[in-house]
Amino acid sequence: MRLFSTAALSLALVATGGLFMPGTALAQKKKGEAAAAQPAKLQASPGFFKVAKPLQDLLAAKNFDGALGMMPQAEAAATTPDDHYFVGNFWLNIGIGKQDQATQLKGVEMMLASGKVAPADLVKIETAAGGLSSNLKNNEAARKHYAAAIAAGADPSETEALLAETYFGEAYAQIEGNGFSAAGRAKAIEGLPHLRKAIDAQIAKGVTPPLGWYERGFQTAVLALTPDAFDWAKLTLAQTDKASDWRIALRLLQETYKDMARPANIDLMRLMYDAKALANDYSYSEFLDALWKSGQPGEVKTIIESGRAKGEVKDTQFADYYKLATDAIPKDKAGLAASEKAAAAAPNGKSASRTADAYLGYGENAKAIELYKLALTKGSVDNDEVNTRLGIALSRSGDIAGAKAAFGAVSATSPARKQIAELWGLWLNQKSKTGA
Repeated sequence: MRLFSTAALSLALVATGGLFMPGTALAQKKKGEAAAAQPAKLQASPGFFKVAKPLQDLLAAKNFDGALGMMPQAEAAATTPDDHYFVGNFWLNIGIGKQDQATQLKGVEMMLASGKVAPADLVKIETAAGGLSSNLKNNEAARKHYAAAIAAGADPSETEALLAETYFGEAYAQIEGNGFSAAGRAKAIEGLPHLRKAIDAQIAKGVTPPLGWYERGFQTAVLALTPDAFDWAKLTLAQTDKASDWRIALRLLQETYKDMARPANIDLMRLMYDAKALANDYSYSEFLDALWKSGQPGEVKTIIESGRAKGEVKDTQFADYYKLATDAIPKDKAGLAASEKAAAAAPNGKSASRTADAYLGYGENAKAIELYKLALTKGSVDNDEVNTRLGIALSRSGDIAGAKAAFGAVSATSPARKQIAELWGLWLNQKSKTGA
C-alpha cells in the first residue's frame, strides 16, 4: 500500500509548457498574455529561438515524435540559463505527450538545474520531480526533491508522507520471514518519523489524517520491531475498531512481554475476544488452554460456543475442552454461593477475588464487580490484576466511565498489565464512538 499516488503529478505541469519569445520580440506580447506558470522576463536567446520556435509549433500540434527529433538541435543551440529552462520544458511536454515518465523527469530536472524556476512554482515542480523519481524507483532522488519542496514551503502534511513512502518502498522490498532484513529495518526506521510529521501536520491543520496513514506506520513499526511500535499501535487503535489492527497490536504486546504471566495473558485475550480479533484456530486454542488451566470452565464453554456461532470454530473442534467444561460447570457453579459467603467473612480479599473471577467467567458481571471491589477493600491481593478484571466486568456491564477508572488505576509498576489496561481503555473509547 502506498500513501499517495504520484502518477498524476507530472500532468499538473502542462501549464509550464506555454509560449515564450526571445528578448527582441517579448515586448510585442500583450500584457498578461504570457503563460502564468512561466518565470517573469524569461527570454530565449536569438540563436536558440530560431530552433525552438518550430519545435514549439510541433508541440502545439501534438507532434511529439517530430519534436523529439528536433531536441538534439535545441540542446546544441541552448547557451543561457533561460534557454536551458526551455529545453527542460520541451522535454517535459514531450514526456507528457508520450506518457514517458523518464522523459518527464529529465525535463523537470533540467528546469530545476537552470535556476530559472519561478519561486511560486518551485514547490510544485520539486514535488513532481519527487513523484516521478519515486515512480522510477530512484528513491534517493525522490527524497532530495521532496526535501527541497519542504524547504521551499510545501505542505508537510502531504509532502512528509510522500517522503516517508520512499523509505517504506525500499523497506518492503526487503522482507525476510516475518520481518524486514537489517537493511529494510533501517529504511523503515528512517521513514517513520516523516510519516509522524505528516500526521501531526494534518492534525495541526484541523484535518483528520487518513486511517491508512496510521495503519501504514503501525504495521511498518511492528515489522521493524521498533522501540516505538507500541506507540504506533496506540495511535492507530485510537482511530479504529478494525479487528485486524487489534489482533496485530495484542500480538505485539505478547511478543514484547514473552514472559507474560497466564493471568495477564488471559486478560489480554479477553480483549482480543471482545474486539472480535481471535479469528483463527491458534488464538482460540491458546485462549481456551489458558482459561481451562485457570479453572474457568464457564468461560471455556462460552468461547467455544461463540466461535462456532461466528463460523470461526468448526463444530468438531475443541470437543475435548467442550466436554470437560460442560461436565465441570454444574459442580463449579454449585460452590459459588458458599465461596461468596466465605469471601465476605474472610480477613483478606483473596477469596473475594477468586470468586469474582468465577462470576466473570460465567458472564455474571454484577456479582463479579461487587466481589472485585470487596477484594480491593480487604486487600492482600494483586491490585493491578483485580483492577484490570474489575474494568473488564464494568466494561461488559456497560459502565464505561467506571471501567475507565478501574483501568486507570492499574499501576506502571506492572508494565505488561499497564499496557493491557491502556488498550482496554482505547477499546472503550471505540465502543463509545460506535455506540456498541
